[in-house]
Amino acid sequence: MKLELSFLLEKENETTDVSVSYDMTEISIGGTTYKRSASEPFNLTFYNDEGKKLYVSGSTKVSYVSPCDRCLEDVEVSVPVKISEEFDISDVTFSCNEEEGVICIQDNELDVDCLVVNEILVNWPTKVLCKEDCKGICPVCGKNRNLYDCGCDTVVLDPRMQQFQDVFKDFKEV
Repeated sequence: MKLELSFLLEKENETTDVSVSYDMTEISIGGTTYKRSASEPFNLTFYNDEGKKLYVSGSTKVSYVSPCDRCLEDVEVSVPVKISEEFDISDVTFSCNEEEGVICIQDNELDVDCLVVNEILVNWPTKVLCKEDCKGICPVCGKNRNLYDCGCDTVVLDPRMQQFQDVFKDFKEV
């Protein structure tokens, strides 16, 4: 969503609340694309500090569908979004903090999606699990071990110890 900001130039030392929405239906993180499952409209608060700085703040939650890292079942991931940005507006044209390298304002329009995506990328979980004790996929038969007890032998022995295993098989007592 693009939001026209020229009206804020006239309102020095005033706070303005604007209802906005997050419009992106999918996001790409690390080469994987995730579909959005939910997001709600939220308020952004703008404060024009004497025509020199524009402060933008707001918060919301956005949910995406992601596969579980162990069993590959779809999981809804809720990502908190807390926006707190500062823009220099002293020379009539907006400029962003160049250290961050992402420009969310161009031609006096704020790209709300850009602000939200930046926060999602920072808050994306490193590991997505369907449940804390997810058993994952059986490495032998490929079944989801949360749903089926396949009974496969999943003991993985060090291949360097294979010769000792053969010796112990010969002397195994019944």
